[in-house]
Amino acid sequence: MTRLRQLAAATAIASASFTGGVALAQELEFPDYYPETYTDMVEASRGEGGVVVYSNMAENNWGPVVEGFEAKFPWIDVQTLDLGSGNVHSRWEAEAGSNSRSADLLVSGANDRWADYGINGRMMAYDSPEFDHLPDFAKPYEGVSVLSTDPLVIVYNAAILSEDQRPTGFSSLVELAKADPSTFDGRLTTYDAARNAFGLAAWYYVLQEKGEEGWEQLSSIGPMIRGETSGGAMNEKITTGEYVAGYNISGITIFPRLDQAGGEILGFAFPDDGTPLMMRGMGIPENVANPNSAKLFFDYLLSQEGQTLLGKGGVVPYRDDVPADEVRYTYQEIVDEVGEESIIRVGFDEGLIDDAAPFAQKFTEALSGN
Repeated sequence: MTRLRQLAAATAIASASFTGGVALAQELEFPDYYPETYTDMVEASRGEGGVVVYSNMAENNWGPVVEGFEAKFPWIDVQTLDLGSGNVHSRWEAEAGSNSRSADLLVSGANDRWADYGINGRMMAYDSPEFDHLPDFAKPYEGVSVLSTDPLVIVYNAAILSEDQRPTGFSSLVELAKADPSTFDGRLTTYDAARNAFGLAAWYYVLQEKGEEGWEQLSSIGPMIRGETSGGAMNEKITTGEYVAGYNISGITIFPRLDQAGGEILGFAFPDDGTPLMMRGMGIPENVANPNSAKLFFDYLLSQEGQTLLGKGGVVPYRDDVPADEVRYTYQEIVDEVGEESIIRVGFDEGLIDDAAPFAQKFTEALSGN
């Protein structure tokens, strides 16, 4: 037993004794690289009010990792709210400085907001003991970290599209749609980059990579596309046949859907001419109500156990020690499948702030065919 584990057991026993034996003594195990003072944070969390998470992830994505965390820290209740990327931040920003109960942890793919928070220091500068065991891209800014590396994929209705009509990449989708507008016109979808922060980040990096050719391709089929703001809504409309295909759809919305009723109708592909990987941002706001509980959950999400359980919820973990046979995909598996040269990393470029308005305008014009 490590010294830290002994301390955790001792504090648990002391807590049980102090409460008249109501609480059962519990051993808490932590990696050897955690500081011995970590148990101080564990004990401080007992007097807090749980953890509230604002995120753009659904309950089924959070389920396994929340269950694992609450089993380890049963006195900490975790509540997750699925708000959509932009609403995560607009709600928290509206509540910041007020007396209302707000988020202890933010998670989203609104990477423009994360760039702003990192530059302006709006998140807590917490130095997780897990950082030394993660890739360099895990901490793009002080206070801003990466939760997961989730692919953006092509989704299609396999009952409507024959095998030779199913797109394998963006260029493939463009050619298929132009060759057969009667099948694709008005029945293509994607995140609307002008109305959705997640879509803004995704399309910004995709079109940076593809350049003017990519803009021309988008404009050539733009009038056939109907923009949406939710991956779940796009998948359901593809299932019903309202859409036949969608591009740049978040993998975490489609992977769990494949195992649900009607999921056999859906097919997906990692785009062969560039697969975006969304670096999903995470941070603890300054002056949160429950800082110790938030830090414990933050560390757990970055740990091997936490990343594995995130993978079970359909999110793509990026630690290199996550067992590949326990999750749907790992970061390295996707890189190996599509090739390093075909990966488009959707990060936290300052251009997401500076260029947002003109980019959104140009995107809207492209969807109108201009």
